[in-house]
Amino acid sequence: IAKELGMDDETQRNVQLCALLHDVGKIGVPISILRKKDKLTDEDWKQIRRHPILGEEIISPIAQLKELVLNIRHHHERYDGKGYPDSLKGEEIPLISRILAVADTFDALTSERPYRNGLSDKAAAEEMETVKGTQLDPACVEAFLTGYSKGFVMREE
Repeated sequence: IAKELGMDDETQRNVQLCALLHDVGKIGVPISILRKKDKLTDEDWKQIRRHPILGEEIISPIAQLKELVLNIRHHHERYDGKGYPDSLKGEEIPLISRILAVADTFDALTSERPYRNGLSDKAAAEEMETVKGTQLDPACVEAFLTGYSKGFVMREE
């Protein structure tokens, strides 16, 4: 996505690093919630919504990662401002966070979960088109879809 958006090599490396670290805060969420098959309760959601803040707290003390901290914190913000933890919208959300949101959405849609089967890549791409401009940054979605069509998207099978 970063490559398709024309980002320089260093920024692309930062995106890759953030992609690896974005969910580190889930270490503070009970595994019983992360693997739950039933509908999540309000209390479950409260704990899950804390993971970006926990990730920020974990990464903040590492001097070499200081500049990436806000990207970790804001990877669940939505383009329309209905995300968490700070309800940022549009370009208030750091670009790397907007990129992470697109990649994370594709991964979430195509991955098997305890409560549902993953979608095909095609179905996931169609779903991402429907949330472009509300949940996800339209430019980042387009960059993802273009990169995917060129074979630039890497994921585990």
